[in-house]
Amino acid sequence: MTDKLYKLVSKESETPVSIAIKEAAQSVEKVLKALSPSSEERWNEPPLILAAQMGLHDFVGKILRVCPQSATYLDTKGRNVLQVAVMYRCEEIVKIIMDMRTILPFWLFSKIDPKTGNTILHLASRGSPDVAKKDQDEPDAMQLHYDLVWFEMVQSSIPKELVHSRNKKGKTAQELFTSNHKQMRKSCKKQLVGIAKTCTSAVAAVVFAMSSSFSHTDDPKTGDSRMFKALSYTYVIGLSFAATSLFLLLSLVNSSYKEQKFRRAIPTKFFLARLTYNMALGTLLLAFTFNTFLQIYGVEGAKEKQEITFMLEIIVCPVLTCLLLFFPDAIFGTFRRFI
Repeated sequence: MTDKLYKLVSKESETPVSIAIKEAAQSVEKVLKALSPSSEERWNEPPLILAAQMGLHDFVGKILRVCPQSATYLDTKGRNVLQVAVMYRCEEIVKIIMDMRTILPFWLFSKIDPKTGNTILHLASRGSPDVAKKDQDEPDAMQLHYDLVWFEMVQSSIPKELVHSRNKKGKTAQELFTSNHKQMRKSCKKQLVGIAKTCTSAVAAVVFAMSSSFSHTDDPKTGDSRMFKALSYTYVIGLSFAATSLFLLLSLVNSSYKEQKFRRAIPTKFFLARLTYNMALGTLLLAFTFNTFLQIYGVEGAKEKQEITFMLEIIVCPVLTCLLLFFPDAIFGTFRRFI
């Protein structure tokens, strides 16, 4: 193709058209050189298999509903659509196939690879393809939990007699899962312990610093009674959340971190610790606001407009920072629409 393009422009003088054709020919040549044999073979696969590899769950679902028999199509390596979806961890596609199991061939869920002896549960034990990449950084602290949930979902789809099936290497899917996730378990443990220690120190420091600077007397001559009550309530609530968060974080530090603990025990502790930690920070921030108000206005108090302005001055910066940290895509996407 590139030879024909070069012959076409060699007979013509240098014109904008000939220059454009030369550039196009060079681009095509670079693309053809970049194509590896595996990428060329990819386009010989059935469309259903390609869609499963790319995670196009809507496309796969429509094809299977119109033609359930297409689930029996195999790729060049002898894999069906369910095996490919499990290998590439396309959860939506696996759920679609599980919902359609009454109209799909039964052997789809019980097929064993003749070369390796692997069931689809063995394929699910490999974990997330993104985490398996060599250039991937440390996995998320809860990645092992996500992999356990994924493994159990695939396990519920296969016949019970295949749950403990051994492959050609003599390993069950559970043994393979444990072997493949040893390093991930250590990494998740390291991250969770580090997070727990950091948050514990931060909560203890904040509570100690704020308790030493608060007004502790409800005297009308020294402060606004209404603000003092708000200060007292928010500080007590914040202290309660902080103490609960400290206990949960310390329990995370002292946990055993066995593999099955990542299924429910550790994620529950981590979720509750984060929740109480954020609630403690929020209520203590309000308490700090009320305390600063008392120290500034004292006996005279302040008008309603001044109170609102003061609250905004104290709270707006932390709130905006939290929004930018936790919802960056939504915020920047909204601003781009108006630019």
